[in-house]
Amino acid sequence: MTGTQPAGTGPRPPAQLRAAVLGAGGRAGRAVSRELVIRGHRVTGVVRDIRRHSSLGDLGVDVAEADATRGADLVEILREADVVIVAVTPFSAPPPSFDDFDEAFYEHVVAGVAGAARGSPTTRLITVGLFATLTMADGRTVMDDPAVFPPRLLPFARAHARELPALRRLASAHDWLVVTPPAGLRADGVDDTAGYALVEPPVDHRLFEGVLGYGQLARAVADQSETPTLHRTQVAVLPAPSTTADEAGTGIG
Repeated sequence: MTGTQPAGTGPRPPAQLRAAVLGAGGRAGRAVSRELVIRGHRVTGVVRDIRRHSSLGDLGVDVAEADATRGADLVEILREADVVIVAVTPFSAPPPSFDDFDEAFYEHVVAGVAGAARGSPTTRLITVGLFATLTMADGRTVMDDPAVFPPRLLPFARAHARELPALRRLASAHDWLVVTPPAGLRADGVDDTAGYALVEPPVDHRLFEGVLGYGQLARAVADQSETPTLHRTQVAVLPAPSTTADEAGTGIG
């Protein structure tokens, strides 16, 4: 499925959503939290250290402290959530070494969230994925091509790659979706009012050419929170054709 959503279009839900954003202190989580608040939803931002992210309250976000890999920490926080957005990252930039990195990190997060989220009525789970895990037209994933994805970041990519199987195995009681931005994910220099396209893999060269703003990503997540059209799958969120750039980052964070 391919769909393009320009800014400010699409139906709005009849009632306020109760949303929990895990990793609300990061760039993606903060953008999603802001977008949901603007749309009139009640948002709880979940962070590891509440003292570092008190400014979330200025956005109208309720802030809660929890370890996203520990389901016991999340039970009370997620008990009433209609939608849970997972934008957690173990680091905001690639570390010097992955020697101590647990590649089961995202699998632990899925287990914790799936075990703590409300089962009835069904909770919507949306995770922000990594472009390296997307399947290309030749059947390989992006992470399989060293010319496209830096080999030194493979431990991080492998960790993200465990997320989709974990959702299939552990989150069958929930309506989940993996929303995956392209390599070029930027906070500055991008027109966040531009549209976006949702594309189910396999993906083509647009993954490597486009630059997406965090605002565009946030709108895609918010739209799929309010009016779900994709279920139990992974989807790439790409910029509108007019939003391009010559350079792209790794999409970490």
